[in-house]
Amino acid sequence: MSEQEEGDLPPWQVVSSRRVIDDPWLRVRADDCVTAEGVRIAPFFITEHPDWAIVVAIDEDDRLLLVDQYRHGWGITSRELPTGAIDPDDANPVAAGQRELIEETGYGGGEWTLVATLAPNPANQSNRCYALLASGVSKLAEPKDEPTERLRLSAVPVPQALAIARSGGIVQAMHVAALAMALPARWSSER
Repeated sequence: MSEQEEGDLPPWQVVSSRRVIDDPWLRVRADDCVTAEGVRIAPFFITEHPDWAIVVAIDEDDRLLLVDQYRHGWGITSRELPTGAIDPDDANPVAAGQRELIEETGYGGGEWTLVATLAPNPANQSNRCYALLASGVSKLAEPKDEPTERLRLSAVPVPQALAIARSGGIVQAMHVAALAMALPARWSSER
């Protein structure tokens, strides 16, 4: 921030709030707000997603685990990091990431670090993304068969994975951010 410190900007006041969509895949809230200057913003829509765990998983051979899956929003097969919603039963973001990694890839173990807590879009989304680094993971099981998630696993040397991301081969912005946060953290901890 320039000359202003965090917290200097006053929050909007919520006059009323109502749920307009309440579905297992999407919850949308409409807030009627008033800014500190008295400007009415009504409705202002907020999407409520569960928090997500994004796993930057590197196996024992220094390969990054990537999954390809169909993404209907863009109508493409997207190359991504293993990721999933944090369930109410998960003890913390790391536990959620460990569960998701084994479900999606069959890999587990290794050393786990919470690298960053990110906001997918703080303007109108209420959730957080936890970027996790899992180093030294190994194949422990077969991936879980999930009919809504058909995944294709690939293990790619880290430099090649970075080249894929830089060339637009990984388009999910939170995943690119997780890579940018986790890989330098890994390299600096090895020195």
